Amino acid sequence: MFSFQAGIPENKKKALLRLQVQRWAPFPNVKYVAQWVGNRASVYAWNDNEVKSAIAESGLSERRCVVCPETFIRTPAHDGVRLAAAIDGFEAQVWQQGFLAFTRWWPQKPSQTEWNMFLRSAGVPLDQTQIQVPEPSAAEFLESPWTQQGGYLGITWSLLEDPRYAAAVATVVAAPFIYLGVEYLTLAIANARVENAIATLSVETQGVRQLRSKAIANLDEIEDYLGLEIYPSHFETMTTALGLLQSLNVKILEWTYDVGALSFTLRPEREIDATFLITAFERSGAFANVTAARAGDVGQTGQASQIRVRLDILPKQIKSVSR
Repeated sequence: MFSFQAGIPENKKKALLRLQVQRWAPFPNVKYVAQWVGNRASVYAWNDNEVKSAIAESGLSERRCVVCPETFIRTPAHDGVRLAAAIDGFEAQVWQQGFLAFTRWWPQKPSQTEWNMFLRSAGVPLDQTQIQVPEPSAAEFLESPWTQQGGYLGITWSLLEDPRYAAAVATVVAAPFIYLGVEYLTLAIANARVENAIATLSVETQGVRQLRSKAIANLDEIEDYLGLEIYPSHFETMTTALGLLQSLNVKILEWTYDVGALSFTLRPEREIDATFLITAFERSGAFANVTAARAGDVGQTGQASQIRVRLDILPKQIKSVSR
């Protein structure tokens, strides 16, 4: 049994235990297992060279064997002293709240003197325990060592030593990585295809993009040129004039546009007062100096069937002021 100071980290405690076991065990190649309870460790050590030789002589594979002390696979005690019957010999054990504090092994049942010496070396008060050598007890074998916290996770290491089981476990472990690898490869291929398509499209549309750049540059020049024009465009003038005539139900017979001037001839479906036309166009704020006169053949009413309109188009600056 080995004890350590409180507060030592777990990894450092295990490293210190390894050093102490190597100094304590009288073997050239020592292996050991330990039961930890707090800062105390109950240790079983053995000569690994002799164990490997025994495994080989038995015709077993070293890779498929797990070395475990017999005490760790028999039902443990909780408190007190007992003499346990082992496969070979007898083992005296002192238990302290589930911790195997002291042990000693004999090939035959110990004598009274050997038993008393064991109790004294273990620090067991003779007045609190049975002085006479007890009858050996045969503890039941367990399916797994009771020192294994959390068991074996449903598998044993011996199964992993079998190539068949090891291959199956390796396949299960590798499956997620294989899936992620395939997904990554698929995405990489799709990304490469998209990049190739973009590169091809860029080459094919290079001429169109160049023309677009030139058109944008020409558009800026056109807008600058149009900004110098003081009169509204022909289309804007036509839209304004037709909007004024829309409710009058007339037919346009002639249309003449010149910069700053407009004249047109219309034929109304019903009688229209020329003064009304003049007033409507001048009030629009887009035209000035409007004149309207009748022309063409004289109808049944004694008036000409056509109206000739002439007007001046106001510049943009003047139009905006009039509004």
